[in-house]
Amino acid sequence: MLPKRKESKAKKSIAMTLMRDVQGSAAQKLEMFQKVMAAGGFAKEHPADLEEAEKTLRAFAAAEKEIR
Repeated sequence: MLPKRKESKAKKSIAMTLMRDVQGSAAQKLEMFQKVMAAGGFAKEHPADLEEAEKTLRAFAAAEKEIR
């Protein structure tokens, strides 16, 4: 019998889920992210994760703007 494989139990970031699962442009997602953050919606998130998510959204929004 084969041993059971250990699955990664990496914490799923709410901010990253927002980026992946919410429909709309990157600029719209960035605006929503900032509103939720200002309202304290990410209070339990690690600040570094939030910073990374915002940085990524800003980069995507800038790339979308260049394409248009």
